[in-house]
Amino acid sequence: MFHDLFIISIIMQGIWLDIESILKLIANNQNISDLHLSAGEFVAYRLNGEIIRKEELGKIWDENMEILLKQLFKNNPQRYDKFLVDKEADFAYVSKDDTAYRVNAYLSTGRINVVMRKINSSPRQLEGIMFQNISESIKNNVLNSHKWLFLVTGPTWWWKSTSIVAMLELINKEKPYKIITIEDPIEYVFKPQKSLISQREIWHDTRSFNAAIASTLREDPDVIFVWEIRNSETAEAVLNLAETGHLVFSTLHTNSATHTINRYLSFYPSDMQSSVLERMADCLVGIMSQTLVKTKDGQWRIWIFELMLNNNAVKNNLKKREVDQMQNIIETSTQNGMISMRQYAKKLLERDIINQSDVERLINNKSNTQI
Repeated sequence: MFHDLFIISIIMQGIWLDIESILKLIANNQNISDLHLSAGEFVAYRLNGEIIRKEELGKIWDENMEILLKQLFKNNPQRYDKFLVDKEADFAYVSKDDTAYRVNAYLSTGRINVVMRKINSSPRQLEGIMFQNISESIKNNVLNSHKWLFLVTGPTWWWKSTSIVAMLELINKEKPYKIITIEDPIEYVFKPQKSLISQREIWHDTRSFNAAIASTLREDPDVIFVWEIRNSETAEAVLNLAETGHLVFSTLHTNSATHTINRYLSFYPSDMQSSVLERMADCLVGIMSQTLVKTKDGQWRIWIFELMLNNNAVKNNLKKREVDQMQNIIETSTQNGMISMRQYAKKLLERDIINQSDVERLINNKSNTQI
Protein backbone atom coordinates (compact mmCIF):
# COMPACT_ATOMS: atom_id res chain seq x y z
CA MET A 1 0.00 0.00 0.00
CA PHE A 2 2.78 2.41 0.92
CA HIS A 3 4.58 1.57 -2.32
CA ASP A 4 1.44 2.30 -4.40
CA LEU A 5 0.96 5.67 -2.69
CA PHE A 6 4.61 6.44 -3.25
CA ILE A 7 4.27 5.80 -6.98
CA ILE A 8 1.07 7.90 -7.17
CA SER A 9 2.85 10.79 -5.51
CA ILE A 10 5.68 10.45 -8.03
CA ILE A 11 3.26 10.70 -10.95
CA MET A 12 1.47 13.71 -9.43
CA GLN A 13 4.83 15.43 -9.14
CA GLY A 14 5.49 14.81 -12.83
CA ILE A 15 8.32 12.31 -12.28
CA TRP A 16 8.47 9.31 -14.58
CA LEU A 17 8.12 5.73 -13.42
CA ASP A 18 11.08 3.38 -13.66
CA ILE A 19 10.80 -0.28 -14.57
CA GLU A 20 11.95 -1.65 -11.22
CA SER A 21 9.27 0.32 -9.34
CA ILE A 22 6.60 -1.13 -11.60
CA LEU A 23 7.93 -4.69 -11.25
CA LYS A 24 7.70 -4.44 -7.47
CA LEU A 25 3.93 -4.18 -7.86
CA ILE A 26 3.68 -7.73 -9.21
CA ALA A 27 6.77 -9.46 -7.84
CA ASN A 28 5.16 -11.09 -4.80
CA ASN A 29 1.88 -12.20 -6.35
CA GLN A 30 2.28 -15.70 -7.81
CA ASN A 31 -1.08 -15.44 -9.58
CA ILE A 32 0.11 -12.57 -11.79
CA SER A 33 1.60 -13.99 -14.97
CA ASP A 34 2.09 -11.02 -17.30
CA LEU A 35 2.71 -7.29 -17.10
CA HIS A 36 1.38 -5.00 -19.87
CA LEU A 37 2.91 -1.57 -20.44
CA SER A 38 1.58 0.64 -23.25
CA ALA A 39 2.06 4.28 -24.12
CA GLY A 40 -1.19 6.11 -23.42
CA GLU A 41 -2.58 3.28 -21.27
CA PHE A 42 -2.68 2.34 -17.60
CA VAL A 43 -0.22 -0.16 -16.13
CA ALA A 44 -1.98 -3.54 -16.42
CA TYR A 45 -1.31 -7.16 -15.54
CA ARG A 46 -2.91 -10.56 -16.06
CA LEU A 47 -4.22 -12.05 -12.82
CA ASN A 48 -5.57 -15.62 -13.07
CA GLY A 49 -6.12 -15.13 -16.78
CA GLU A 50 -7.85 -11.73 -16.60
CA ILE A 51 -6.43 -8.28 -17.40
CA ILE A 52 -6.43 -5.87 -14.43
CA ARG A 53 -5.71 -2.17 -14.88
CA LYS A 54 -4.02 -0.09 -12.17
CA GLU A 55 -5.94 3.07 -13.00
CA GLU A 56 -4.86 4.80 -9.79
CA LEU A 57 -1.34 4.96 -11.21
CA GLY A 58 -2.38 7.07 -14.17
CA LYS A 59 -1.56 6.51 -17.82
CA ILE A 60 1.97 6.03 -19.10
CA TRP A 61 3.27 8.93 -21.15
CA ASP A 62 4.97 8.24 -24.49
CA GLU A 63 8.22 9.72 -23.21
CA ASN A 64 8.05 7.55 -20.09
CA MET A 65 7.38 4.45 -22.20
CA GLU A 66 10.51 5.15 -24.20
CA ILE A 67 12.52 5.42 -20.96
CA LEU A 68 11.03 2.15 -19.65
CA LEU A 69 12.02 0.27 -22.80
CA LYS A 70 15.53 1.71 -22.70
CA GLN A 71 15.81 0.51 -19.08
CA LEU A 72 14.73 -2.97 -20.18
CA PHE A 73 17.47 -2.81 -22.82
CA LYS A 74 19.94 -1.98 -20.00
CA ASN A 75 20.37 1.46 -21.58
CA ASN A 76 22.11 -0.10 -24.58
CA PRO A 77 21.57 2.36 -27.45
CA GLN A 78 22.34 -0.24 -30.14
CA ARG A 79 19.54 -2.51 -28.91
CA TYR A 80 17.07 0.38 -28.81
CA ASP A 81 18.07 1.54 -32.29
CA LYS A 82 17.61 -2.01 -33.60
CA PHE A 83 14.13 -2.07 -32.07
CA LEU A 84 13.24 1.14 -33.91
CA VAL A 85 14.33 -0.51 -37.18
CA ASP A 86 12.71 -3.93 -36.56
CA LYS A 87 9.69 -2.45 -34.74
CA GLU A 88 9.64 -5.44 -32.37
CA ALA A 89 11.98 -7.37 -30.08
CA ASP A 90 12.01 -10.53 -27.98
CA PHE A 91 14.47 -10.74 -25.11
CA ALA A 92 14.95 -11.67 -21.47
CA TYR A 93 15.20 -9.34 -18.49
CA VAL A 94 16.26 -10.08 -14.91
CA SER A 95 15.06 -7.61 -12.28
CA LYS A 96 17.03 -6.45 -9.26
CA ASP A 97 15.28 -9.07 -7.10
CA ASP A 98 16.49 -11.79 -9.56
CA THR A 99 13.05 -12.42 -11.05
CA ALA A 100 13.36 -13.40 -14.72
CA TYR A 101 10.98 -12.12 -17.39
CA ARG A 102 10.42 -12.94 -21.04
CA VAL A 103 9.84 -9.63 -22.82
CA ASN A 104 8.17 -8.75 -26.08
CA ALA A 105 8.35 -5.12 -27.21
CA TYR A 106 6.45 -3.86 -30.25
CA LEU A 107 4.80 -0.85 -31.82
CA SER A 108 1.04 -0.32 -31.97
CA THR A 109 -0.25 2.69 -33.91
CA GLY A 110 3.30 3.99 -33.71
CA ARG A 111 3.50 3.80 -29.89
CA ILE A 112 5.66 1.52 -27.74
CA ASN A 113 4.06 -1.50 -26.07
CA VAL A 114 5.74 -4.07 -23.80
CA VAL A 115 4.51 -7.40 -22.46
CA MET A 116 6.56 -9.13 -19.74
CA ARG A 117 5.96 -12.76 -18.74
CA LYS A 118 7.21 -13.81 -15.29
CA ILE A 119 9.43 -16.90 -15.35
CA ASN A 120 9.65 -19.35 -12.47
CA SER A 121 12.95 -19.08 -10.64
CA SER A 122 13.16 -22.86 -10.34
CA PRO A 123 11.77 -25.55 -12.66
CA ARG A 124 8.50 -27.25 -11.83
CA GLN A 125 8.37 -31.00 -11.39
CA LEU A 126 6.19 -32.96 -13.81
CA GLU A 127 4.24 -34.43 -10.89
CA GLY A 128 3.46 -30.89 -9.76
CA ILE A 129 1.75 -29.83 -12.98
CA MET A 130 -0.11 -32.97 -14.09
CA PHE A 131 -1.62 -36.22 -12.78
CA GLN A 132 1.06 -38.66 -11.68
CA ASN A 133 0.07 -41.40 -14.12
CA ILE A 134 0.54 -38.98 -17.02
CA SER A 135 3.91 -37.78 -15.72
CA GLU A 136 4.99 -41.42 -15.37
CA SER A 137 3.85 -42.09 -18.92
CA ILE A 138 5.99 -39.20 -20.17
CA LYS A 139 9.00 -40.40 -18.18
CA ASN A 140 8.70 -43.98 -19.44
CA ASN A 141 7.72 -43.34 -23.05
CA VAL A 142 9.36 -40.02 -23.88
CA LEU A 143 12.24 -39.18 -21.56
CA ASN A 144 13.61 -42.71 -21.66
CA SER A 145 13.61 -42.62 -25.44
CA HIS A 146 17.04 -42.04 -26.96
CA LYS A 147 15.74 -40.55 -30.19
CA TRP A 148 12.77 -39.13 -32.08
CA LEU A 149 10.59 -36.04 -31.88
CA PHE A 150 8.30 -34.91 -29.06
CA LEU A 151 6.09 -31.87 -29.65
CA VAL A 152 4.56 -29.73 -26.89
CA THR A 153 1.70 -27.60 -28.18
CA GLY A 154 -0.80 -25.02 -27.02
CA PRO A 155 -1.83 -21.38 -27.44
CA THR A 156 0.74 -18.62 -27.27
CA TRP A 157 1.89 -17.70 -23.75
CA TRP A 158 0.19 -20.68 -22.11
CA TRP A 159 3.23 -22.07 -20.32
CA LYS A 160 4.49 -24.62 -22.82
CA SER A 161 8.00 -23.70 -21.71
CA THR A 162 7.13 -24.73 -18.12
CA SER A 163 6.45 -28.27 -19.31
CA ILE A 164 9.54 -28.38 -21.53
CA VAL A 165 11.80 -27.10 -18.74
CA ALA A 166 10.40 -29.71 -16.32
CA MET A 167 11.24 -32.49 -18.79
CA LEU A 168 14.72 -31.21 -19.62
CA GLU A 169 15.53 -30.71 -15.95
CA LEU A 170 14.57 -34.34 -15.25
CA ILE A 171 16.92 -35.50 -18.02
CA ASN A 172 19.59 -33.18 -16.61
CA LYS A 173 19.26 -34.78 -13.18
CA GLU A 174 19.22 -38.39 -14.33
CA LYS A 175 21.00 -38.80 -17.67
CA PRO A 176 24.69 -38.36 -18.63
CA TYR A 177 23.67 -36.59 -21.85
CA LYS A 178 24.63 -33.51 -23.84
CA ILE A 179 21.60 -31.18 -24.02
CA ILE A 180 21.51 -28.28 -26.50
CA THR A 181 18.74 -25.68 -26.44
CA ILE A 182 18.04 -23.11 -29.15
CA GLU A 183 15.81 -20.42 -27.63
CA ASP A 184 14.36 -17.01 -28.36
CA PRO A 185 14.95 -15.85 -25.72
CA ILE A 186 16.49 -18.05 -23.00
CA GLU A 187 14.03 -18.14 -20.10
CA TYR A 188 15.38 -20.56 -17.53
CA VAL A 189 19.13 -21.05 -17.16
CA PHE A 190 19.88 -24.68 -16.34
CA LYS A 191 22.57 -25.70 -13.89
CA PRO A 192 24.34 -28.78 -15.32
CA GLN A 193 24.01 -31.86 -13.15
CA LYS A 194 24.50 -35.26 -14.80
CA SER A 195 24.13 -33.69 -18.22
CA LEU A 196 26.25 -31.18 -20.10
CA ILE A 197 24.09 -28.26 -21.24
CA SER A 198 24.60 -25.63 -23.94
CA GLN A 199 21.92 -22.93 -24.20
CA ARG A 200 21.97 -20.75 -27.30
CA GLU A 201 19.92 -17.58 -27.66
CA ILE A 202 18.96 -16.23 -31.07
CA TRP A 203 20.92 -13.05 -31.94
CA HIS A 204 23.00 -13.31 -28.77
CA ASP A 205 24.69 -16.67 -29.46
CA THR A 206 23.66 -17.35 -33.06
CA ARG A 207 22.25 -15.35 -35.95
CA SER A 208 19.14 -17.49 -36.54
CA PHE A 209 17.28 -20.70 -35.69
CA ASN A 210 18.35 -22.28 -38.96
CA ALA A 211 22.00 -21.41 -38.43
CA ALA A 212 21.94 -22.82 -34.89
CA ILE A 213 20.17 -25.99 -36.00
CA ALA A 214 22.63 -26.50 -38.85
CA SER A 215 25.60 -26.44 -36.45
CA THR A 216 23.93 -28.56 -33.77
CA LEU A 217 25.01 -31.91 -35.23
CA ARG A 218 28.64 -30.81 -34.93
CA GLU A 219 28.13 -30.13 -31.20
CA ASP A 220 27.70 -33.81 -30.17
CA PRO A 221 24.13 -33.60 -28.77
CA ASP A 222 21.93 -36.31 -27.31
CA VAL A 223 18.93 -34.06 -26.62
CA ILE A 224 17.98 -30.94 -28.60
CA PHE A 225 15.31 -28.37 -27.78
CA VAL A 226 14.25 -26.09 -30.64
CA TRP A 227 12.17 -23.28 -29.14
CA GLU A 228 9.47 -23.11 -31.81
CA ILE A 229 8.69 -24.43 -35.29
CA ARG A 230 7.97 -21.21 -37.15
CA ASN A 231 8.39 -22.06 -40.82
CA SER A 232 9.01 -24.84 -43.31
CA GLU A 233 12.79 -24.64 -42.92
CA THR A 234 12.58 -25.21 -39.16
CA ALA A 235 9.99 -27.97 -39.59
CA GLU A 236 12.26 -29.84 -41.99
CA ALA A 237 15.35 -29.28 -39.85
CA VAL A 238 13.60 -30.61 -36.73
CA LEU A 239 12.52 -33.74 -38.58
CA ASN A 240 16.07 -34.25 -39.83
CA LEU A 241 17.47 -33.96 -36.31
CA ALA A 242 15.01 -36.59 -35.06
CA GLU A 243 15.80 -38.89 -37.97
CA THR A 244 19.52 -38.74 -37.19
CA GLY A 245 18.96 -40.43 -33.84
CA HIS A 246 18.48 -37.56 -31.38
CA LEU A 247 15.72 -36.88 -28.88
CA VAL A 248 14.25 -33.58 -30.08
CA PHE A 249 11.75 -31.33 -28.33
CA SER A 250 9.93 -28.44 -29.98
CA THR A 251 6.68 -26.46 -29.80
CA LEU A 252 3.79 -25.42 -32.02
CA HIS A 253 0.79 -23.13 -31.45
CA THR A 254 -1.79 -25.90 -31.91
CA ASN A 255 -4.44 -27.26 -29.58
CA SER A 256 -4.54 -31.03 -30.23
CA ALA A 257 -2.58 -33.91 -31.74
CA THR A 258 -4.76 -33.86 -34.86
CA HIS A 259 -4.35 -30.10 -35.28
CA THR A 260 -0.60 -30.47 -34.75
CA ILE A 261 -0.16 -33.09 -37.47
CA ASN A 262 -2.19 -31.02 -39.91
CA ARG A 263 -0.27 -27.88 -39.02
CA TYR A 264 3.05 -29.68 -39.56
CA LEU A 265 1.88 -30.87 -42.96
CA SER A 266 0.92 -27.31 -43.90
CA PHE A 267 4.62 -26.38 -43.92
CA TYR A 268 5.06 -28.63 -46.98
CA PRO A 269 3.61 -28.57 -50.51
CA SER A 270 0.81 -31.06 -51.10
CA ASP A 271 2.95 -33.39 -53.22
CA MET A 272 5.35 -33.91 -50.28
CA GLN A 273 2.82 -34.41 -47.48
CA SER A 274 2.48 -38.19 -47.86
CA SER A 275 6.23 -38.67 -47.50
CA VAL A 276 6.29 -36.31 -44.50
CA LEU A 277 3.60 -38.42 -42.79
CA GLU A 278 5.71 -41.51 -43.47
CA ARG A 279 8.67 -39.82 -41.83
CA MET A 280 6.62 -38.65 -38.85
CA ALA A 281 5.24 -42.16 -38.41
CA ASP A 282 8.82 -43.40 -38.07
CA CYS A 283 10.34 -40.64 -35.90
CA LEU A 284 7.54 -39.06 -33.83
CA VAL A 285 7.55 -40.22 -30.21
CA GLY A 286 4.45 -38.23 -29.24
CA ILE A 287 2.54 -34.97 -28.91
CA MET A 288 1.42 -33.26 -25.71
CA SER A 289 -1.14 -30.46 -26.00
CA GLN A 290 -2.04 -28.24 -23.07
CA THR A 291 -4.44 -25.49 -22.11
CA LEU A 292 -5.26 -23.59 -18.92
CA VAL A 293 -8.52 -23.30 -17.01
CA LYS A 294 -9.44 -21.49 -13.80
CA THR A 295 -9.89 -23.50 -10.63
CA LYS A 296 -13.39 -23.53 -9.14
CA ASP A 297 -12.52 -20.94 -6.50
CA GLY A 298 -11.14 -18.62 -9.18
CA GLN A 299 -7.85 -18.19 -7.33
CA TRP A 300 -5.59 -20.26 -9.61
CA ARG A 301 -5.29 -21.68 -13.10
CA ILE A 302 -4.61 -25.34 -13.75
CA TRP A 303 -3.48 -27.27 -16.82
CA ILE A 304 -5.56 -29.64 -18.91
CA PHE A 305 -3.40 -31.98 -20.99
CA GLU A 306 -3.74 -34.27 -23.96
CA LEU A 307 -1.02 -36.88 -24.49
CA MET A 308 -0.66 -38.88 -27.68
CA LEU A 309 2.08 -41.51 -27.97
CA ASN A 310 3.17 -43.03 -31.25
CA ASN A 311 2.05 -46.65 -30.90
CA ASN A 312 1.28 -49.03 -33.76
CA ALA A 313 -2.25 -47.67 -34.21
CA VAL A 314 -1.01 -44.09 -34.50
CA LYS A 315 1.82 -45.13 -36.80
CA ASN A 316 -0.59 -46.95 -39.13
CA ASN A 317 -2.99 -44.00 -39.21
CA LEU A 318 -0.20 -41.62 -40.09
CA LYS A 319 0.96 -43.83 -42.94
CA LYS A 320 -2.61 -44.16 -44.22
CA ARG A 321 -3.17 -40.36 -43.92
CA GLU A 322 -6.10 -41.02 -41.57
CA VAL A 323 -5.17 -38.18 -39.23
CA ASP A 324 -8.81 -37.51 -38.35
CA GLN A 325 -8.90 -40.87 -36.52
CA MET A 326 -6.20 -39.76 -34.07
CA GLN A 327 -8.64 -38.57 -31.40
CA ASN A 328 -10.37 -41.95 -31.25
CA ILE A 329 -7.03 -43.70 -30.80
CA ILE A 330 -6.06 -41.41 -27.92
CA GLU A 331 -9.37 -41.91 -26.09
CA THR A 332 -9.16 -45.71 -26.39
CA SER A 333 -5.48 -45.99 -25.43
CA THR A 334 -5.44 -44.90 -21.80
CA GLN A 335 -3.92 -48.28 -20.89
CA ASN A 336 -0.98 -47.32 -23.12
CA GLY A 337 -0.36 -44.06 -21.26
CA MET A 338 -2.40 -41.71 -23.44
CA ILE A 339 -5.16 -39.32 -22.42
CA SER A 340 -7.45 -36.87 -24.21
CA MET A 341 -8.27 -33.39 -22.92
CA ARG A 342 -11.85 -34.56 -22.43
CA GLN A 343 -10.68 -37.42 -20.22
CA TYR A 344 -8.22 -35.21 -18.33
CA ALA A 345 -10.88 -32.57 -17.71
CA LYS A 346 -13.28 -35.24 -16.48
CA LYS A 347 -10.78 -36.22 -13.80
CA LEU A 348 -10.53 -32.61 -12.65
CA LEU A 349 -14.33 -32.29 -12.62
CA GLU A 350 -14.66 -35.48 -10.56
CA ARG A 351 -12.30 -33.96 -7.99
CA ASP A 352 -14.40 -30.76 -7.95
CA ILE A 353 -11.37 -28.69 -9.02
CA ILE A 354 -12.85 -26.92 -12.05
CA ASN A 355 -16.23 -25.82 -13.45
CA GLN A 356 -18.04 -27.60 -16.27
CA SER A 357 -18.75 -24.27 -17.96
CA ASP A 358 -15.04 -23.39 -18.16
CA VAL A 359 -14.25 -26.79 -19.67
CA GLU A 360 -16.95 -26.35 -22.32
CA ARG A 361 -15.60 -22.95 -23.27
CA LEU A 362 -11.97 -24.06 -23.57
CA ILE A 363 -12.29 -27.57 -24.96
CA ASN A 364 -15.73 -27.74 -26.53
CA ASN A 365 -16.05 -24.13 -27.66
CA LYS A 366 -18.34 -25.21 -30.52
CA SER A 367 -20.28 -27.84 -28.57
CA ASN A 368 -22.41 -28.06 -25.43
CA THR A 369 -21.70 -31.78 -25.00
CA GLN A 370 -21.28 -32.76 -21.38
CA ILE A 371 -17.96 -34.33 -20.44
